[in-house]
Amino acid sequence: MNIAILGAGALGCYYGARLAQAGHRVTFIMRSAYEPVKAQGLHINSIFGDVHLPRPHIARTPEECGPVDLVIVCWKTTCNALLAQALPPLLHADTRVLTFQNGMGNADALARVVPAERVFIGLCFVCVMMDEPGTVNHLEKGDIQFAPYVPSEEGLKEAQALAALFEGTPVKTSCFMHAEQILWCKLSWNIPFNGLCLAHGGISIRTLFTMPQEVQRARNIMQEVCRTAELRGFPLPAEIVTRQMDSTAAMGDFIPSSAVDYNRRRPVEYEAIWGTPLALAHAVSAPVPEWEQLAADIRARLSM
Repeated sequence: MNIAILGAGALGCYYGARLAQAGHRVTFIMRSAYEPVKAQGLHINSIFGDVHLPRPHIARTPEECGPVDLVIVCWKTTCNALLAQALPPLLHADTRVLTFQNGMGNADALARVVPAERVFIGLCFVCVMMDEPGTVNHLEKGDIQFAPYVPSEEGLKEAQALAALFEGTPVKTSCFMHAEQILWCKLSWNIPFNGLCLAHGGISIRTLFTMPQEVQRARNIMQEVCRTAELRGFPLPAEIVTRQMDSTAAMGDFIPSSAVDYNRRRPVEYEAIWGTPLALAHAVSAPVPEWEQLAADIRARLSM
């Protein structure tokens, strides 16, 4: 399949490299990493085995890439206002668009540009960092959950076909009918841990776990998110809190994406990860006092 990675940062480069490893033609649309990757190729240092693409297909703009069969949107949600400009040069009559972005509202934005039945959601559970342009360090996990934007049997079959693109790679996939279910699954981690590392000034998971009170706070917030998902009709697995707390403790020096953005003075994805989901919690009268306090702490941090 002919695939474009729109926003080829750490996440997009990791999964794009795995798709290239599976034999697909992948074009990485990138900015700051373009020259280093052109000169030295793309390097993935992974717990599942390293990948080096010596001459990957790269482009600076969607126009340079041209129409493809699948666009995977990996840029930050703060760039979504550019979708109407960036997507059309990548589309032909049957192009599917898949978002690997954080938070809620991204598929809605895509569906304003692309027919809704051609929009899909992929939730990535992975720890990746790009400390140097063109070199990605893959530290933990890598599973992806897929769902169609429009719930239907046909949409589920197409989501399964997208998941199958990763066959032959270490990426494990699963598919669901309803996108909101998998969105809450990832938000149950992102809201507390991305949020607390950001609220404390851009710290690592290792540093956060030296603060017992904040670890308990993360657990409490995660439980509030799970309760919200249940009230909205999408209950999460009973063991998810314990499982995620245990796996997060092993992430070491990993710095979540919003904390990285804060440290690098980039825009932070507040609305997608905290604002919009919190509004949905309020819509079903979910009791979320610790989540509300975290959101206030993040807003205060971002206003400094």
